Amino acid sequence: MKLTWRSVLIAGMGVFTDGYNLYSLSLVIYSISNFIRLNNVTSGLLVAGSYFGAAISALIFGLISDFQGRKRMYGIDVTLMTIGAFLQAFSQNYGELFFSRLLLGMGIGADYVLSPVIVAENADKDKRGKAMVITFAVMWGLGAVVAAFVTQISYFLPASLGWRMVLGLGAIPALSVILARRKLSETLLFLSKVKPDIKELNKLKSDGVDLKVNVDESSFLIRLIKSMRFIIIAAILWVLYDIYSSTFAIYGPITIAHNLGLSPIMFTYVAQFFAGIPGQLICIFLVDRIGRRKLIVLGYAGVALWLVMYSLLLINPFIFGLPKTSTLEGTGAVLGFSFYMLNYLFSAMGPASIIGSGMIAPELSFTKVRATSQAISVACLLYTSPSPRLDRSSAASDVYKRQASATVISLFPSLVNIVGLGVMVGIYASVALISSLIVMFFVPETRTRELDFITEGGRSKIN
Repeated sequence: MKLTWRSVLIAGMGVFTDGYNLYSLSLVIYSISNFIRLNNVTSGLLVAGSYFGAAISALIFGLISDFQGRKRMYGIDVTLMTIGAFLQAFSQNYGELFFSRLLLGMGIGADYVLSPVIVAENADKDKRGKAMVITFAVMWGLGAVVAAFVTQISYFLPASLGWRMVLGLGAIPALSVILARRKLSETLLFLSKVKPDIKELNKLKSDGVDLKVNVDESSFLIRLIKSMRFIIIAAILWVLYDIYSSTFAIYGPITIAHNLGLSPIMFTYVAQFFAGIPGQLICIFLVDRIGRRKLIVLGYAGVALWLVMYSLLLINPFIFGLPKTSTLEGTGAVLGFSFYMLNYLFSAMGPASIIGSGMIAPELSFTKVRATSQAISVACLLYTSPSPRLDRSSAASDVYKRQASATVISLFPSLVNIVGLGVMVGIYASVALISSLIVMFFVPETRTRELDFITEGGRSKIN
């Protein structure tokens, strides 16, 4: 359906903006510190500011869009992102830059709710998974890669201008879709299940879409209560994924990359083009064929395997015929980097592309409460994330260590110092296995199923 891919294109540019803006700050924060005074606390708060803004706006936009419609709020999110990104480039002090990031975060939080919901509600049931993976996982990663590329170009500019250009250019992709989002029709499911609008229905009919109206007469509260177990499961899975992906990427692989002579930006390219994108392509090809559950379980199985191998390499390199040293160098670095890349490939095949795309809550909630359900899941993720979520493309650097230590939650960096990276990598492998078990026992398959039927029918009807 033409509407499916139009929604993907319009929503995807917003997610691209999310990836660019959240990742670009990590690449230029040292440059910023040369012109705006920063310390560990203020730099951490600068990063955290966008997440606090995102968590608050996610809840606000989620509730309003469930009562007033997705279209009513769509476009406001990218407008906030455009203004916030643009203001960053002209910030003269810490307060101005923090306010810009807070405003940017509010737009991002709204987009984290609206884009997956709109694509899910407009997509054909047999193409929904593919559409959502492209919208979120693929476009987010591309945004991060473009941020790395723009940062490289900025090296040719005066230092005082370079970081401003990198941050300011984040306004362009968001600006490009403001008008398109405002003109996008209300979603098919919202019109048919929640709030029919004759004008919108006639417009769709003229486009060849004859929509049957079947309004859900149940109250908002009842639908929210019935969806709550899936909302909780979605939030838990997303937080567990973030624990594994964000905290693990901060430690280990960047050290190996350094030992191999790779810069953080080069590591971004290698990780994305040799593991991230191939894994996403596999997911796109299979997600609507074999289903979400199988891909998540298979992906996490691969993640657990390669993390265990990496953990053993860190704890006792002698197992692999290597001398035990404090750092992995030479063959050890190549082997460790290979284990990490294989882990990243399997993650992109399933968990990163499905759970990391925020697919669970929109597919398992009723239309009447879908945006609120996604908002709750997003808010839980952003408030409990163990580190700034700047490394979806797995391009963490020493900057991240500085930022993570300055955030309110510093449990994981502290544990690494206590038990060592090898043991922590083993813990991450157990997180992957726990997530697999949750999916196997508590998450119904959603492949080729109508959205509201999934929740209404329960597991017994669709497994």
